[in-house]
Order: sequence, then C-alpha cells, then structure tokens
Amino acid sequence: MTDSIAIGADGQANHLLERLRATATEGALASDVHFLPGLDLHADPLLGLGGTWRSPRGRLLELDARAAAPGGWCALHLALPLATTRGKRVLGFAARLAAREILVARACLRSSIEGGFVDCFFDKHLLFSAEEASHVDALHLELHEDIPQQAAWRELILFLPPQSFRLSLIDWRVFAV
Repeated sequence: MTDSIAIGADGQANHLLERLRATATEGALASDVHFLPGLDLHADPLLGLGGTWRSPRGRLLELDARAAAPGGWCALHLALPLATTRGKRVLGFAARLAAREILVARACLRSSIEGGFVDCFFDKHLLFSAEEASHVDALHLELHEDIPQQAAWRELILFLPPQSFRLSLIDWRVFAV
C-alpha cells in the first residue's frame, strides 16, 4: 500500500508551528530570538528590542515587545522548505490575530537568489485589533515574475511594527497548492 498523503513544504511549516502551539513556553525578546529550528524573530539592533514572549498551550505567540529606540525592522521568519514552485499555483497563509491597540503588519515570501534574496509582498496588510480576527492572503505564483521558480531556501516573513507593541499571533497556517 502506498501513502495517499504527500507532506510538502506547507505541511512541514505547519508541523513546526504545531510544535510551538503544543508546548507552553516563554522567554525574553532580543534582536534575535530562536523559538524553534525554522522559526525566528529578527529585529534591527538599533531598536534595542527587549520584552517577553509566551507560547501558551493552544496559542502560537504572544509578544510584549519594548523598543528602546527607533529602528528599521522587526520580523518573524518561518522557514518554508519549498525548493521549487513547479506544480504549485498558489501559496498563502491564514492567521488569527489580536492586539491591545490597532497594529498593522505586512507579510512577504522571501526567496534566495544568487548573491542574496528577493521579497514578494502579499497584497493585504494584517490588521491586529482588540477583537480577535482572521486574516487570509495568497500569492498566485504564476503572476509574480519576482518569485524564482527554484530557490535554495524560502521564508514566510511577517514584518511587525518596528516599535513597542503587544500582540497575539493566535494561529498561523501555510498552504501551497
């Protein structure tokens, strides 16, 4: 009997996120935080990022970020082991989110290219507000010439506000079809 389920890049990324959701853990925020292999937060060192993060059982991440100074970026990076987009038409994600104050974030697909990387931003901004909300966005791969078909590595990145904030990324799921 052969397996009827093929676990692709989206399945691997979702499994990684499920591992974080399944265990209650917490720690300190800094310019570089390694939550799990393949899930990291990177911030501009000029921010002097501090604060705390929690992953309560059943939720993904609660971030209480404190910026000491202005900076350029703060981003959550999810490894997406998608070496080729051949055979895929759409890549997207769904998320549940909330925050004490209204916050806006952007998402992009980052793909490696010779000598660096290229970012392809999703069309919609993520809106965090006091009421828990859902967000879904997708890239039609054939319409984006800036997404290389082959890449040594890819990441799904959420660019968070480069300032102090408190937010909950309650759930985050990836799909590639």
